[in-house]
Amino acid sequence: MKKKIVITAICLMIAMFVAAFVMLLLRYGPNFGIYLIKPTPQAYGEKALSFMEYGYYADSDDWKKARSRAQEGLQNAESFEDTYPILREAVAAAGGKHSALRLPSDLEAFKEESKLPLVRIDREPDGIVTVVLPAYSQDAGKKEEYAQIIISWLREHTDAKGVIVDLRGNTGGDMAPMVAAVSPLLPDGDVLGYQYANGQTNYLTLKNGAFNGGSGITVDSFKMPEQLPIAILTDEWTASSGEAVLLAFRGLENVRTFGSPTAGYASVNTVYSLYDGVQLWLTVAADVAPRTDEVFCEDPISPDVLTDEPEKEAAAWIESVKEVSP
Repeated sequence: MKKKIVITAICLMIAMFVAAFVMLLLRYGPNFGIYLIKPTPQAYGEKALSFMEYGYYADSDDWKKARSRAQEGLQNAESFEDTYPILREAVAAAGGKHSALRLPSDLEAFKEESKLPLVRIDREPDGIVTVVLPAYSQDAGKKEEYAQIIISWLREHTDAKGVIVDLRGNTGGDMAPMVAAVSPLLPDGDVLGYQYANGQTNYLTLKNGAFNGGSGITVDSFKMPEQLPIAILTDEWTASSGEAVLLAFRGLENVRTFGSPTAGYASVNTVYSLYDGVQLWLTVAADVAPRTDEVFCEDPISPDVLTDEPEKEAAAWIESVKEVSP
């Protein structure tokens, strides 16, 4: 009899534990993309709106009005697809122009478009090394290879008279391999700041080849000669993580920028996964250039030299700097 009572008590405890665990999953699982039951279109939309409360502009009157409009619109949604235009309008109010609703097809296309860097040198042995950094998806699976291509080239050309870092057309993605690739050109320390709506600023750092931004990465610790002239090229397609790399160099005495203003997406996105694989990219912070304390978010970043021939102007500047160097 006593044995049965003990077994019954244990079973009850297990059942209570399982029930509590299920309740927790039902309540908090969607915050981590875990769903036990399929939500209604209304619940789907409301969960997305709850994520948007963390947006950079979530304290604004525009967001409060947009949220009310979205809640009203969601009442008539008959499918997840019906919520998409409603949520797109809402997330733009909560996070600004860098925020978006990304369908699985959008994500796959960006992954497939990711390319590895290109490097060239104008002439041996002491020419100008040109590094072309393309956009890169975190899901592309080659971030170490991406970074190592540049690092290996720089290691073989420590006698270069200068380096051109071409960020034109770099629309962003995972900044980890990008920063790691040019880490031999950057001093260790703070690389980029994230300023949140409450004014708090956190910094990403580079130390001994380890960078804690993006997906995170560690590469061989190696530095090019100090005061090596570095020219950065930008255009209207330089955006997001491309702009973050630009800000990592901003304020260094041996750096000058050439081209046209950037796209104006210098901000930080947090990604939330919804039930059907759609991702909510929500801007939660603005980028800070750590050496100048400048804050950027939706304003384009202008180069030092506005020019239609940035590569030519950059090479001429590097040549002029080397001519006056001791």
